[in-house]
Amino acid sequence: MMKIFFFFLALFSVTLIEAQCTVDNSYTQPGIYPDPLPIGYTGQYYSEDITFVMPTDTSGATINNFEIVSIALPVGLDWICNNVANGCNYNPQNNVYGCINVFGTPLVAGVYDVEVGILVDVTASGQNIDNIAIPFFITLTIETPAIGNSGFSSSPPSGCIPLEVEFTNNNPGLLLYEWDFGNGQVSNDENPPVQTYTQAGNYAVQYAGYNNLDTLDNYTLTQVQVLNIGNNWLGEPWGWELLNGNAPDPYFILLENGNVIYQSGYEYNSFGPVTWSLNINLDPANTYKIRVMDADEMAAQTNAAEITYGADDNLGTHTVGFGGCGSCGVGSYVDISYNINYEQILPVPSVQSLDTIVVGNPPGIPNVVYDSLNYSVYTDSSQYTLQWTLDTALWTGHTSAVEQISQTGNYSVTAYNSLGCSTTSDTVFAVYCDSSYSFEVDISAIDVLYVSGVPIGYNISWILDGTPIPGSDNVEYTPTQNGDYVAVISDIYGCEYFTPPFNYYNDASVQELQTEWWCYPNPAQDQFVVMWPQ
Repeated sequence: MMKIFFFFLALFSVTLIEAQCTVDNSYTQPGIYPDPLPIGYTGQYYSEDITFVMPTDTSGATINNFEIVSIALPVGLDWICNNVANGCNYNPQNNVYGCINVFGTPLVAGVYDVEVGILVDVTASGQNIDNIAIPFFITLTIETPAIGNSGFSSSPPSGCIPLEVEFTNNNPGLLLYEWDFGNGQVSNDENPPVQTYTQAGNYAVQYAGYNNLDTLDNYTLTQVQVLNIGNNWLGEPWGWELLNGNAPDPYFILLENGNVIYQSGYEYNSFGPVTWSLNINLDPANTYKIRVMDADEMAAQTNAAEITYGADDNLGTHTVGFGGCGSCGVGSYVDISYNINYEQILPVPSVQSLDTIVVGNPPGIPNVVYDSLNYSVYTDSSQYTLQWTLDTALWTGHTSAVEQISQTGNYSVTAYNSLGCSTTSDTVFAVYCDSSYSFEVDISAIDVLYVSGVPIGYNISWILDGTPIPGSDNVEYTPTQNGDYVAVISDIYGCEYFTPPFNYYNDASVQELQTEWWCYPNPAQDQFVVMWPQ
């Protein structure tokens, strides 16, 4: 039996994860996989499939069934097996594989020794041995996540009012920092002070870090317009072009320090106005010019006859002023306008991040009631995630609104909301009278009644034929009259245990004969003879 126990204690060392799990058949050796359990994080959904490969025998005993009966998980987690329909029973003689899924959102950080209860049925030496309890413990670590980004992390990222949050800068050594904590407080510190949030809500925290503080003056050319072109735009002796029905085909070229950086499309046969919308950034350290052209060769795309006028003609050049121009002359026959927008561009953060601090109200204080008739404690806060406490220690695995008690003590319950905010109830003292306790009255050779096995600290009293015997407070009592004697054993909490009645009968005439009887043979096996005088 002990061999079986230690085998399973070594075999199982994990568990957990979400609704129906998937068996990984790549594992062939008895054990649980993966091992160890992955770390979980408060406020983040946890789901892990665990495959277990069951042995079919151990130390000469055939294993007939495994039953997973309990897994005492941290608050917020639950589990399900892939054989729910059969009560999480597994017969390794039919299939050595099974799996568990642990799922949910853990609410409280800590290192947990999760107790897992398994019942095992075996056949050993031709006998069936069922429901061997194999408790074992699995370590599961739940950590508080450093919810952050490239800029900063916040700890904790959520919680109850008043919530104090510490912000950690992930980019030390930059030239400037800008913090906006969403609670009305700002800072330029590299390592800002702890922030306190006193009201429930979602707070957007903005962070910016700069490694360059240069300010940029930006000029943008947004529009160029040819207002008009004079009739004699080419001058003598080319006036005959107009007489032949020809008109200019204007476009412009933008030059930066003499180099072409932009050329517009042309407008066929137009004296203006012609407008082009642009978005060209200009550097005030450079020189820009606008050159207006007449498309001849290029305009042949529209009218092949344009080619007869030769190459495109330069109608004039204007040096750009960064203040723009409403009407400026270009050459002798062309007027233009252009618009330049100015914008001062402040330093751009090298790191910029945004995160949210979630602050909630704690649950209301749970009410706890002790039901002495049913030996249970219950609370009206079933809408929350619950964790019961017994005598200041976590009552592992007890997370329901109604819990049966099995020992006397001080009970309380802590209610957790979805943010992990918690409130603990007042303590209620519950008395449990163990029904498994039983005592019996016996009689000694010198006619003294006694009760054995009474625990230290328990009280005892005697009753004769239903009437208490005054002053009878010892485990021994010398009867003074015939009748039914009952001993009452009680603890300091008022639990009382009554022995079955002991019928005491003392006849003086019989007592006189007790010295004149004998029995034989001695020793005896199946029977013996008792003789006394008539």
